[in-house]
Amino acid sequence: MDGSAPIQSSSNTDLELDHSAPVQNTTGKAKSPEPQNPAENMLSGFKELHLGEGQISPDTVTTLTNPVGCAETPSVTEPQMEFDAQNTPRDPAIDGSRNSCSSEENGNDETNEWVFSKISLDTLPVEVLLLICEYLEASVIINSMSRVCHAFHDLFVNEVYWRMRLTKRWPKKYPPVDYDGIDWQELCMERERFHRVWSQSDEHMEHFTFNSCLFAAVDVVHLMQEGRFLATGSRDRYLTLLDLTKYDSSRPETKKEMQLHCINKAHNGWIWCMASLDNCLYTGSWDTKIKVWDLGQDFTPVTTYKCKSAVLDIHVEQNFLVATGFDKKVYFIDPRQGNIISTKRWHRQPVLCIAADDNYIISGSEDKTFCIYDRRAGIVFKRVGVENYPLDISYHSNQLWFGDKLGGLTLMDTTYGNFEVVQTYDVGHTNKLTGVIHTEGAIFTSSNDKTVKVLEPSLDPVPITTLDKHDNGVAGIAYQNGVLASAGCDICVGIWRPKNDWGWSA
Repeated sequence: MDGSAPIQSSSNTDLELDHSAPVQNTTGKAKSPEPQNPAENMLSGFKELHLGEGQISPDTVTTLTNPVGCAETPSVTEPQMEFDAQNTPRDPAIDGSRNSCSSEENGNDETNEWVFSKISLDTLPVEVLLLICEYLEASVIINSMSRVCHAFHDLFVNEVYWRMRLTKRWPKKYPPVDYDGIDWQELCMERERFHRVWSQSDEHMEHFTFNSCLFAAVDVVHLMQEGRFLATGSRDRYLTLLDLTKYDSSRPETKKEMQLHCINKAHNGWIWCMASLDNCLYTGSWDTKIKVWDLGQDFTPVTTYKCKSAVLDIHVEQNFLVATGFDKKVYFIDPRQGNIISTKRWHRQPVLCIAADDNYIISGSEDKTFCIYDRRAGIVFKRVGVENYPLDISYHSNQLWFGDKLGGLTLMDTTYGNFEVVQTYDVGHTNKLTGVIHTEGAIFTSSNDKTVKVLEPSLDPVPITTLDKHDNGVAGIAYQNGVLASAGCDICVGIWRPKNDWGWSA
């Protein structure tokens, strides 16, 4: 056909066109080139999404242009054109009015099905993949997704991703103090898991209380053996040992089965503090004694150490035990010798709390000071004064958190032995803060205001939730492997444990 001559047509006439010449109407004005086949447009778009080399072949165009079940249509290079009443060219592949398929929807559905069958996670752009991962738990990415292929492993093994993920969700500095060997994958997984569980504690945790064999306020609780056993000490001199795995919440009668031992007059004074190592439980009392109870020997006392005054706190490790006394002294005990090997007088008032690691022993006193004892040098190399005296401390990962008599929570930076106070925070307690435990995922605090709080483990921590299950003050808390226990002045013990799994699941 001569491209210079006008095209005489009616609305019902099909013509073959020469694509080398512009299409003209009866007025002589040049028409724009015909639109491309939609299949080619679709393929071009998906190539831009980096679907990968070798996934687009010449047969692909044929398949998309002529779906299964449809009659053969003109080729892409020589499409069948028609004109409407206004003399405007129309492409049957777009209009669909002359498509020989039984229905337009059938062809489109099969086309879309083919396209989406070629999309997979490993072919998506990295930006899209990371956006999808924001809706997945960190544990799923770490334990499942990163093991699919080398590309995913290389992407998620990079600590930058996990640091950005944490910062985007929780802008406050975390961890509040830097330390060597941070595992950002583990931090992110623990932070997200703690937040998910405790922000919806009614959904994920089951709470119950225990008060059998208790006749007075409970002063101390202690968890051991990965949260399976719970020991309690009360002012009636009773020492109670519970096996939490024996309780089935669907069978209330099994609560009594938890009680393994209930020892009357385990001490001749209030049982005030506890610690454990392997199968042995250490208890300190106002009767000036420290007793060692062996779970493997029917929970009988195997050793007793006698101090000069009431024992207020103890720390135990292999072949070493340190205790604090009401007489303002700190006692060093060697279990191999079976007696007190040294007594230290560092404070002017009773020593209320103690913590230690390989380098230091830290004691907090009613005289509003901390003494930092260098274990290698054998001397107290630093004293730190505080505004309010500490009642309990939690120390590891270059962080020392302590609660005071006014309900404040204070962070101390212990990096390189500096032991500098960072700040004291008001976390919402209205009475003295009796217990503090900090972990990678949360900070737990208890108070005489009848509450236990679960806080974000960052600078300026704010509550994730407040647990107000007690009718009186909470004297202390214990946490291990997902299980939380509280010592109540209302003559009961509060227990929170995961509903679905014992401890955290992978």
